[in-house]
Amino acid sequence: LDPVLGGYFNTMRENKLLDLMNRKGKGPGGFCTSFATVGLPFIFMNSIGRGSDLRVLFHESGHAFHVFERINLPYHHQWRPGLEFAEVASTAMELLAEPYLAEDQGGFMSVEDAAVTRLLNLEEKLLFWPYMAVVDLFQHWVYENTLLARDPSNCDRVWGELWDRYMPGVDWSGFEEVKETGWQRKLHIHQMPFYYIEYGLAQLGALQVFGRSLQDQAAAVEGYRVALSLGGTVPLPDLFTAAGAEFALDAHTLGRVCSIAVNTINQLETLNTRQ
Repeated sequence: LDPVLGGYFNTMRENKLLDLMNRKGKGPGGFCTSFATVGLPFIFMNSIGRGSDLRVLFHESGHAFHVFERINLPYHHQWRPGLEFAEVASTAMELLAEPYLAEDQGGFMSVEDAAVTRLLNLEEKLLFWPYMAVVDLFQHWVYENTLLARDPSNCDRVWGELWDRYMPGVDWSGFEEVKETGWQRKLHIHQMPFYYIEYGLAQLGALQVFGRSLQDQAAAVEGYRVALSLGGTVPLPDLFTAAGAEFALDAHTLGRVCSIAVNTINQLETLNTRQ
């Protein structure tokens, strides 16, 4: 994808800054952290050999590349952008790197398997936005109607109504209780109030970076790296602009980004002979 980014990854390999494979007694999950004194990132994962593990590695590598790019800023307060853009770095890296999984692009997957991997990722991202709307609107209702929200049955009702509005097309007959109690199973609602729309905003930026790469990959990667190097020194809209994206969640921008995803999905469907 890019020799500089490849160099960053090699640095992590050489310095044993990748703990990727699952093993007995290892903590769960996956994340990227950084060691400020030496200016290097560290990726922790629990890979078990599934295709989705690669997406996690690409995602966390995007966070790691963010560390490499902004580490030269003089003050540590400048290192951290808003969460909305931190996830642009990671999500964009998923989309930029995945095309190279296929054998005809130097990877190790068959063309068909690579197409399926990319299809699943893009479909998941398209379906995320309506779910994000359910979570975000539910939280607003809770905090605007605190007396009503004290009764779990009211929460069930509102969550169910929002689900039916934004997540149509699934028959929940016989499982209505499972649908309506979904708010109980979303960790962010209980532990990080109002932290969820950030993922949607970041995904909007990441897909724009990916769309730009389809026209001019070199320019897209260069803009991506420039935006990462700014850390938190400029406002969020300016970070999006540096990456070649627009910071807007309006119908026009969202429609344009959805078209990028749908058009790519349609192209990948022609490579997926398992249909």
